[in-house]
Amino acid sequence: QQGTSAIQLALFELIKAYILNNPDIDFDSSTLTSEALIGAFAGGTGALLTNPFDIITTRIITQSTSSGDGDGDDDSEGDYTEPLGVIGMGKRVYEEGGPAAFMVGWQARVFYWAPAISIFLSCYCSVRQAGVENGWFS
Repeated sequence: QQGTSAIQLALFELIKAYILNNPDIDFDSSTLTSEALIGAFAGGTGALLTNPFDIITTRIITQSTSSGDGDGDDDSEGDYTEPLGVIGMGKRVYEEGGPAAFMVGWQARVFYWAPAISIFLSCYCSVRQAGVENGWFS
């Protein structure tokens, strides 16, 4: 989650700075609507870029460490397998589904994070602006 948030916030600030510093762009990036749109774009992009890492993390957390012979007797030798780490799980995901396997579920992540980050950053920027105007941070 932290990587996703870092990408989303960095992208949001980079887009706003680009708009502010480019005289050819006639767009007020400090309105609530524009911050919501930029936030949605940053949120969706961050979610899309980090989807492969989420796939690997989810697979690591949910992996089975038993051989799964189904007899219910898990105390005999050989029933335990060493859990895979990040590299090993990445290789397994690739072997099972190729490059496309790393993007499974991207639509759900993008359509969850885009509006969530849009709302969060719009609220954050509104509170920050109100704080600056009212001297809350001095």
